[in-house]
Amino acid sequence: MTIFDRLLFQLSHPIQSFYRYWLYRHSIPIVSPSTLKQLCRQWEHHERKQLLTAEERRIVASIQQQTEQFNRDNVTRTEAYFSFFQRCPEVHWAFLAHLVSRNGGWNMTDLKGSLIPSIIASEQIQPLFLFLERANVLIFHDAYPQLLLYEESKRRKKKLFDLLPCFSVSSFMKPFWELFYETNDAPLLTVALIINEQQYIQQNVVKDPFFQQHVIATFPFLCQQWLGFNDVLIPYKSGRHIHLTGITVRDFADVSHRIEVGKALYGMLFYRKPLFRHVYHFARQTKHSGSRADFWPHVFSTEKTNEGMHLYSPRLYDAWPAIIHRFPDRRDWFCDMSIVQEIETIPFMTNPDMTRHYERNLETLRAIASVTN
Repeated sequence: MTIFDRLLFQLSHPIQSFYRYWLYRHSIPIVSPSTLKQLCRQWEHHERKQLLTAEERRIVASIQQQTEQFNRDNVTRTEAYFSFFQRCPEVHWAFLAHLVSRNGGWNMTDLKGSLIPSIIASEQIQPLFLFLERANVLIFHDAYPQLLLYEESKRRKKKLFDLLPCFSVSSFMKPFWELFYETNDAPLLTVALIINEQQYIQQNVVKDPFFQQHVIATFPFLCQQWLGFNDVLIPYKSGRHIHLTGITVRDFADVSHRIEVGKALYGMLFYRKPLFRHVYHFARQTKHSGSRADFWPHVFSTEKTNEGMHLYSPRLYDAWPAIIHRFPDRRDWFCDMSIVQEIETIPFMTNPDMTRHYERNLETLRAIASVTN
């Protein structure tokens, strides 16, 4: 990005510009200039594998079968990410994806809970669910085969990343997996996966004409971003209570903003070991159901009969049926080397306590719901 481009962005996106400045007051370099040059050379000379051996075809078929099996709904995807992380804890992105996917499930069930249906028109609920579900399913469809291919490479002690195109994975990713296999450079791979998955859903979800018309451009969607609907909450137990940390996505339609948020979450979680231990303990002890009662049972309940004392937050299976998806023809989003600037650093920020912030958002939503009822 040139100086002129940066100035133009700051003028046209003042909130995002300030937010990025705030995030990057302290940043951590994660890649050397020589490594960047190595990556660029590999991108320029990438070749697609032409013919597969019988054994390679079996590997591809097995990974496709496992991906389809676990891509049934938000609950199975969320658990699959965590199960993989337990098997391969060096792949940090899998745990980050697990936590973000938990939030996706909570947002889906909010649409059938106590508050949101009182605020949003009923005809807007279904498109919002489809938007959340489509992003969740496509990220898993793209990322999970990459995780399994790495795991198989590790098991066989042999790099299998020439098979990535068999899953229509962007050419952007192969050099990072090759490098990770040799160096275990977790931050670099994590940032690459954050960039890749956000660019992928930008192309196939955010820019989709249906979602542009029925979700992105709607007033309720814009309002929700300022009412906490786009809070990414990370629960953890400290003492006797469940606290919340996390971050807010202020402009979901902006892919660069979502990438910055993903990197900030990663820095917050994996560069603060005590916090990571607390969050991992919560994830290991708390099975994901899609209900916010998973983390705050004193506020939320999975039963409507408790609505006098608790907010109703259904389990995913009680709120929404499983959706059969068609997957898009893959066009590689990676066609511009300028994306390299997104790789160089991650923000190092304090661990924000979102507990009171989320309580205030709930109070605001309760007040709005009581007026509209």
